[in-house]
Amino acid sequence: MKKAFKWFAILLSVVAAFLAILCGVVYLLVFSNRATTPDGIARKAGLRLPAYEVTGSDDNMDRFASAWSYYCYEVEFKAPLSESFLKRVARKKTCVREGDLLKIEDGSPDNWSCWIRFFPSENRAVLEYTFWDFLF
Repeated sequence: MKKAFKWFAILLSVVAAFLAILCGVVYLLVFSNRATTPDGIARKAGLRLPAYEVTGSDDNMDRFASAWSYYCYEVEFKAPLSESFLKRVARKKTCVREGDLLKIEDGSPDNWSCWIRFFPSENRAVLEYTFWDFLF
């Protein structure tokens, strides 16, 4: 009887560990790619935005046939973008400068992509993010 109880306890422990690992993997798959706010999108690109106000937004949450989620925000900064912030953006490997425009394109083509365009002369930015949302 003791031996059967011991094997039952071991089996129960293994099943519990498997379920815990499975829950962790599902959690990571479901929530690790989501950046549904301007701050979340900027974090995906390794940036921290200065204070801003959202002036426009768009998404495709009313979709029916796509597993790709899409979020877009236009933000206006509350103060002019500092030179130190613009230099930090320009130093990113994923940044391309086109005149006054700074563009960041980052991501993993099979999972997620983010595009951020800074318009310093207009004191605004456009942030876009798309990710494969297999549980759409």
